Amino acid sequence: MEIQETDDIDILLTLHPHGWSSCCIYVRDFKYEIIISHVFSDPYFDFIRALSSIINNQDHTDLVWYGEPGGEKIEISRLKDKKDKVAITISSFQESFGEEVKEYKKAAVFQMQVRQLILISYYQLKKIFQLLKDSEYSKNRHQDFPFQEYLKFEKLAQEYLKIL
Repeated sequence: MEIQETDDIDILLTLHPHGWSSCCIYVRDFKYEIIISHVFSDPYFDFIRALSSIINNQDHTDLVWYGEPGGEKIEISRLKDKKDKVAITISSFQESFGEEVKEYKKAAVFQMQVRQLILISYYQLKKIFQLLKDSEYSKNRHQDFPFQEYLKFEKLAQEYLKIL
């Protein structure tokens, strides 16, 4: 799989009702969609944790977003020669939650600026946070978002991005 090196990247996070989310990742003309179950983990908490570790200069972090069955492992690694960039590898697997993963299949590999990753992700999480203030929207979603962790991340991201 060829590594895409571009700044033509976007991420769309959507919190669906009843314990589901989706994440669409656009890299140039390539689109990859991840369907995420909230049954086996807290995917937004895991995403916030991974982003926070990159802001805090960790060289590598990963997270797993489960589907039903299968899921995706997302690895984020700082480039050794360009610390302001990360390589992101998304690998899918078919095993159900709790089973040992025998094979990961690379689905997407790309590089992007750390600042771009944090900026896009911050605004997608902020969008969900703001939407959840609406009682109609939050009716079947409220329990699927880590509000306290988001507020900590918001401060960290704003300091990092210098957008206070």
